[in-house]
Amino acid sequence: MTATLELADGRVLAYEEYGDPAGFPVLSCHGGLSSRLDAAPAHRAAVAKGVRLVSPDRPGMGLSTYQPGRRLVDWPADVTQLTEALGIDRFAVMGWSAGGPYAAVCAARLAPRVTAAALLSSSVPLDLYGTRRGLTPDDRVLLTLSRRAPWLASGALKFSLVNASNTRLLRAVLRSFPPADRSVVSEWGPPEQALAFLRESVRQGTAGCIQDYRIFGDPWGFALEEIRVPVQIWEGSEDHTGPPGYREFLHRHIAGSTVTVVRGEGHLSLLPRQASAIFDALLGGDHNAESSARWNVG
Repeated sequence: MTATLELADGRVLAYEEYGDPAGFPVLSCHGGLSSRLDAAPAHRAAVAKGVRLVSPDRPGMGLSTYQPGRRLVDWPADVTQLTEALGIDRFAVMGWSAGGPYAAVCAARLAPRVTAAALLSSSVPLDLYGTRRGLTPDDRVLLTLSRRAPWLASGALKFSLVNASNTRLLRAVLRSFPPADRSVVSEWGPPEQALAFLRESVRQGTAGCIQDYRIFGDPWGFALEEIRVPVQIWEGSEDHTGPPGYREFLHRHIAGSTVTVVRGEGHLSLLPRQASAIFDALLGGDHNAESSARWNVG
């Protein structure tokens, strides 16, 4: 069930809760062109593992109020207000895809309240990485248009997402991802249900998503070396939305981080199928992702 919180500046922050209401809190940072609903596939694992999974919409996406001039480093202030309102003192964070930077900035700026972080198929600071090569063509186009021609970015999103029929949108999603992802999308039910997390991202229009893409391409505003909590970097071996160099870059810059590459998983399938192992790692338990390879440093 969706809930909302009025923030100190009058904005509304919407969030969803999954899992065990009495469990250890994990804050989920949704992906790009996504929303609070993308944590739903982890609900059963959260119940089983004793995790209270809190998933907010970023400003301008879903039901959260647009925030003019928003930057990545503004996110911890919203998270602080949300967790305090929910009576949460200590919590772990996870971020999927373009949500990875939001989990990372919380890990850097909200320690010791943040106990651990999981970066799932995470993006990287592109200014430091030095190239956009390896990103999907759609991501490269939207990164450019969001900065140079936001009106064109809006038109592209209206055509591909806002005004697309469920049939056309589902066909585009299935065409863009590997078999592991196509399989998991088919398990999410009819198209209107399977695509709900995407549709919700543009509930208010395209401005929030365009802003999110600008932030995706901007310098992060903090150093990965600031992170001192345990960080697990997770990838699917069949995920081609970003190059393998991304996980290597994050691993190199975050002291004591671990990398888990799960064979056969893609971009969309990683959280639904590996949620139990991800929660075990965040809560400090041992985990053995089936058919995976893992490197530990520190």
